[in-house]
Amino acid sequence: MLLIFLDGYEFSKKRGNTMKDLNEQRKDKQIGKHNSTTASDQQSVQMVKQAFKDDQAIAHVAKDIAITVKDGAITLDGEVSTEQQSNLASNTAKAVGGVDEVQNRIEVTNNK
Repeated sequence: MLLIFLDGYEFSKKRGNTMKDLNEQRKDKQIGKHNSTTASDQQSVQMVKQAFKDDQAIAHVAKDIAITVKDGAITLDGEVSTEQQSNLASNTAKAVGGVDEVQNRIEVTNNK
């Protein structure tokens, strides 16, 4: 059996795989990539969460802020009671290494 690994895809001569099969596998992987985050994206989320916990000015509202990331771009969603908390969350996320962009979609309400 001859196995050749090409960009993480298995090609087996014994099984009779063709380049068409290989291209279909690659397409499937790319579709799967679209719906998942990379390890560096996951690490960025963890770093932003930790930065929120470490900053006493925002730690108490961190639980109300959802953090998502795609290709280094952070999106913040949730509700806080002041514009200052919203801005602080955004600025804290921007200060984290590896974060390329921050989209702040945090709503300011007077209910908190």
